[in-house]
Amino acid sequence: MKKILNILMILALTVVYTSCSNEVDDVFDKSSALRMQEALKNYKTILTTPANGWLMEYYGNTDYGGYNMFVKFSDNDMVEVANEVYGAGKTATSHYKLEQSGGVILSFDEFNEVFHFFSDPDNILEIGDKGKGMEGDLEFRIISATADSIVMTGKKHGSKIVMTPVKADTDWDSYLAKVNQAESDMAFASYFFNVGDEVADVSASYHMLTFTYTTEDGELVTVDAPYILRPDGYHLYEPVTILGKTITDFTYKGGEDYLFTTNDADAIMKGYVMPLSEAFLTGNWYISYANMCDAMKGYWDFAAPGHLAKEGETIGYAYYSSGDLYVRSGNYWSGFDMAPEALSDTQIKLTLTGWAGSSTQQGNASYYWSSRSDDGVYYFRYFILPLPGTYNMEANDVRNPTMIKLTDVDDPTYYYVLTKQAYPATQGMK
Repeated sequence: MKKILNILMILALTVVYTSCSNEVDDVFDKSSALRMQEALKNYKTILTTPANGWLMEYYGNTDYGGYNMFVKFSDNDMVEVANEVYGAGKTATSHYKLEQSGGVILSFDEFNEVFHFFSDPDNILEIGDKGKGMEGDLEFRIISATADSIVMTGKKHGSKIVMTPVKADTDWDSYLAKVNQAESDMAFASYFFNVGDEVADVSASYHMLTFTYTTEDGELVTVDAPYILRPDGYHLYEPVTILGKTITDFTYKGGEDYLFTTNDADAIMKGYVMPLSEAFLTGNWYISYANMCDAMKGYWDFAAPGHLAKEGETIGYAYYSSGDLYVRSGNYWSGFDMAPEALSDTQIKLTLTGWAGSSTQQGNASYYWSSRSDDGVYYFRYFILPLPGTYNMEANDVRNPTMIKLTDVDDPTYYYVLTKQAYPATQGMK
């Protein structure tokens, strides 16, 4: 009897083992290597099928927003690329590959001038920190891929990338030209976002909108919204909630009030055209020797050698902040109270009345102003004296100025140009 029971037990175990073995074989009827091979082949088919390529919404570090990129993949592992940074008429072709690494990875593994702009640690527009740039990716982990869209994330930095097939009748150059024109049309120094009577201030930097408002409880709220440009407006990287409204898109309607509508009928945004005098008084504006008239250069040409002989320092930077003047000599900053007065939207009066800034900056200003060389000349004063006056103002773009020209109201040949970008004050000095 005991022997019979042992035989029955062995038979039962054999049946169970055989049953489990068949079930495993049914589920995994192909090796993992073969399944991955088929997945790579399927993804390549999806990539190469659209005859006019894909429109990629590219994000590196989202602090710099998103950018439109056209990519067209070929069967021979080459990809053609265009983007809004380089604009119409510029493409570059390089190698790409699909590989397995904890899933399927799409890699742009050969240098491509257009595509690698976003991962270049020192890009041509100098966007981002030195050695980091815009922190874009070259390798992307594919999350999902269909004929209608491909969703990926940057392998290193993790930003979401979405690609959609480009319609056959869409011309890459025309689309990029429309995007760049839209960027110009929609650029303002600031904006207002309205929900009924509630208002949020909005500023834009690179491709990022920043909303600021105060709640009923007095709490200051700041919301950052990276976006990508479309020919008709801004499409946000992800939905954001502002003044109780969840926003995904802004569509520019223009008109006299520079209107943007949103996906919520109760929420709108308007561009604000700031008077030039207000723009001057609320921002930082840099002075450069290269952007002065000859008469003003004459003052600085006289001042520079004497100041260098006395202090051993050159003037590195000079700029207005909220209308007051700050000058860097060597490693030292000095501040001067220019008593700025807006006489109209396009006219400003500057009068030197004393020192400005921190106690150290005021002390430095007093020292430099009183510093007389061995020949009895106060050379430093000749950097400052030509700057005060009453000036008419004009800008390169009144809606979003990056340059403001100050021209003396009584002498149109006497002028200097201020810039939003920091140029060394001594640039161009002989």
